[in-house]
Amino acid sequence: MKKAGQINILTFDIEEWYHFDIFSTEDTWLNYPSRVDLYLPRVLDKLDELNTKATFFCLGWIARTYPDVLKRIRQRGHEIACHSDKHFFVREMTPESFNDDLRMALDSIENVTGEKAVSFRAPAFTISEDATWAFEVLAQNGIESDCSIFPTTRSFGGFPSFGEAVPTLVKYKDYTLKEFPINTGEVLGKQFVFGGGGYFRLFPYRLIKRLMNKSDYNMTYLHMRDFDYEQPRFKHLSGMRYFKSYYGIKGAYPKFEKMLTDYKWINVEQAVQQINFEEVKQITLT
Repeated sequence: MKKAGQINILTFDIEEWYHFDIFSTEDTWLNYPSRVDLYLPRVLDKLDELNTKATFFCLGWIARTYPDVLKRIRQRGHEIACHSDKHFFVREMTPESFNDDLRMALDSIENVTGEKAVSFRAPAFTISEDATWAFEVLAQNGIESDCSIFPTTRSFGGFPSFGEAVPTLVKYKDYTLKEFPINTGEVLGKQFVFGGGGYFRLFPYRLIKRLMNKSDYNMTYLHMRDFDYEQPRFKHLSGMRYFKSYYGIKGAYPKFEKMLTDYKWINVEQAVQQINFEEVKQITLT
């Protein structure tokens, strides 16, 4: 059964289908067909039908290239947040290059929406234990809420020392940010993320629902490509990477619709308003 007082946060990462791939580069992106807007109208209509607001983490590159996408999301009353500029992994950047990338993204988003984004998610959750300096850069650029922590191990880094995946105040030097990590659930004795991407596509809905029902806090991260079965395939990916990238796409949108109707959802902005941050977990990073 769903828990009373459960907080379920609905978020989307707005990028093109090729932005996840480590072999694609900016100078080739516009050679690929655009698919970012194929499922978005359907998603927006469904959210309107259910009177549900979500947070859309958008690339600055998307804001500059397809500004109408951001305009329509904002016109529907959803929060526009930042997902970096070009989908570079934070842990592979320097503080200086991350600052430049973030400033370009924030400026590009504000130029389209007229509003400054105050929430951020790193591509592939790449604020890891060796990139805690990113919190200083985020705070210096006006970011108030972060959704970048993946509190277990993963191929892109992860942050296993973060501990319990709940809304948290993160302190770094003289700065404090509100952190909304992706949450995990136990499957066969191990902790797995289940609220988005390949994990959402891999796990059957009955398991996702069971894991959600056990948690007071659930954070999602969905992409339009998670629903887009006809997207082009990168044939050069390794067997496991290919499987993770494309498994379960055909059934993902119906699964998403079930999840939307089975639970009450809010966005990051609404969660900030509902949570008493004087009573949440606090951690200090170095």
